[in-house]
Amino acid sequence: MDVRTLADRELAELPLIDMTEWLVRKGEHDPTFRLVANEFEVVTTLLDHGYYIEASERIVPLLGMKVPAAFHRLGLALEVKANGKKAAKRRFRSFSPAVIGHADLSDWKNAFKWDKTWLGLPLVVGLGLVALAFWPDPAPPPVTPSASDERVVTVTEEEALAKRLEELEKEVARLEEANEALQTEDESPEAPTVIPLAKVETLVSDKRYEEADALLVGKAKAGQEQAVGFYRLLVDNKLGEAEIQDYAAYVETYPESGYKADVLWMKGIAEKKAGDDMYRTTLAEVAAMDGTYWAPIAKSVLEEE
Repeated sequence: MDVRTLADRELAELPLIDMTEWLVRKGEHDPTFRLVANEFEVVTTLLDHGYYIEASERIVPLLGMKVPAAFHRLGLALEVKANGKKAAKRRFRSFSPAVIGHADLSDWKNAFKWDKTWLGLPLVVGLGLVALAFWPDPAPPPVTPSASDERVVTVTEEEALAKRLEELEKEVARLEEANEALQTEDESPEAPTVIPLAKVETLVSDKRYEEADALLVGKAKAGQEQAVGFYRLLVDNKLGEAEIQDYAAYVETYPESGYKADVLWMKGIAEKKAGDDMYRTTLAEVAAMDGTYWAPIAKSVLEEE
């Protein structure tokens, strides 16, 4: 298989959410993995927006740790996209014998026209080390979930945004209760449909954007206008239907929105893809929004140009 074709397949098929959750679980018992889990969130966010060079650089420390082969496959795919076949081949040769000999990397060995002499050791020795370096690790003792346990937050952009929606929902809960009496119960065809925001949020978290789009028709429930407007933008963004002016219009309409940093991030990325130099100004504004999810990522993108 051609190396670039293999890289595209890996990026499409590797279970990034499962990989993130594996790091989070390891981080519960090992502070080193806790830090790596946070860095991996940045890697997947950069990957989601096509920043292969930055993502490939940030994943390097993780490749030297005791992690499943899927992370090494991702590291190779990112390096192919970022710097080409030769650079990815050098990265492959830098792996330990146990990693190089792992069965899950057989496609990469074939793509690089694998030469057993790279190891400098009999192949059987390399294979014998696999059991010491990869799955399974001793499972931590089971923990009975309690009501106070927080949901594991994955690396995807959609779930990060969903978390902020939960915070907004808490703030408007009292207003929703006060306004519920004002909502019409008329089910006639002329009555506007109230958008089920919770269902939209779930569909977006599952990347079922077409289904979410079908629900974003009607009017927002009182107190949910900003959130509904944001999800309309996010779904349009994922379906390739959002325009730069749509993001600008949202910020102008809701200048104090809790989603302002998210919208500006999408606007900056759209401007960059369109070749509009305005993206630097937009991302600089995001980078200055300390305490937001996108600020450090925007700052990193600007610094690495």
